[in-house]
Amino acid sequence: MAKSGLTFRKMEMVEAVAKLGSVSAAAEALGISQPALTQGLQSVEAELGITLFNRGPGGLQPTGFARPFLNHIDTIRIGLTETKLELAQTKAAPSPRHLRVSAGIRSCKIWVDAATDALRHSNPDLHLNVDNDILQLYSRLIGDEVDIGVTMTDLIPEASKRIIIEPLGQWRVIFICRPTHPLARQNDLTLDQLRAFPLAGHFNYPVILRLFNEENGEFGRLDMSTGWPTLSSPTETLDFLISVVTSQDCLAIVPRSTVERELAEGSLVALEIAGNTRFVINLVLVYLREKASLPALQQFVDSIKQIERQRLSED
Repeated sequence: MAKSGLTFRKMEMVEAVAKLGSVSAAAEALGISQPALTQGLQSVEAELGITLFNRGPGGLQPTGFARPFLNHIDTIRIGLTETKLELAQTKAAPSPRHLRVSAGIRSCKIWVDAATDALRHSNPDLHLNVDNDILQLYSRLIGDEVDIGVTMTDLIPEASKRIIIEPLGQWRVIFICRPTHPLARQNDLTLDQLRAFPLAGHFNYPVILRLFNEENGEFGRLDMSTGWPTLSSPTETLDFLISVVTSQDCLAIVPRSTVERELAEGSLVALEIAGNTRFVINLVLVYLREKASLPALQQFVDSIKQIERQRLSED
């Protein structure tokens, strides 16, 4: 019997099925089995007393009863997260001599590594911790697991008054491969041609969907019901990601500025995309409003912004 009660995970299941139109695609996107996802949907239906989806020609479609739930799912998620924080008052406040940072491996390459080095130099007693778990960054900020994050706008809800979101910069992202890759010398590549090869790295489904369905042009639109093959080996650093791409016939999506040296040396090739399509991601700094006065956090923010200004002046 399916468990009752709404959880973050179950809301993600409903949202994924609504976006992707099938249980199999949603299960793959969330990294769970189809039976587990089906059980989660049944639990939500039992809790709400409604039928969530009907099967149509284009796959599973939300019912009229499900649409109000889907329309407010971000508000529900935010409310539940903030309620969880309010109930956890026994948790000790973070030490002002600690700073916990979450950022993707590409953000670390461009900004975070240099900013934390500068912070350690000016504050030798400061304990700094940096991780790359940005997919659940909002929940981790609210749950006091991290103090500040560097992430993509697509991964942060804008409805919470407790969150400060500061624009940081833009990435022009490109597809890369090794020089001997079958696509390396071809022009006007389409999405279907690229999807014949596995994708290396940790780019997540929301970002891929936005990139390839907003800026499609002659490139093509991404059908996530069929997914994109990915390599199973972890790529925890940009250097390791580059080593994977230079040793296998796979592809990766990276900010161009992070691989300029390899492109100039010829160890990597930037693929020519149909219609000269350009893919851009917006980056932001995110932290709780009540932590804005922490000296270490503000020093980190100022350092990141200084690095970005210098980067832009050199481009």
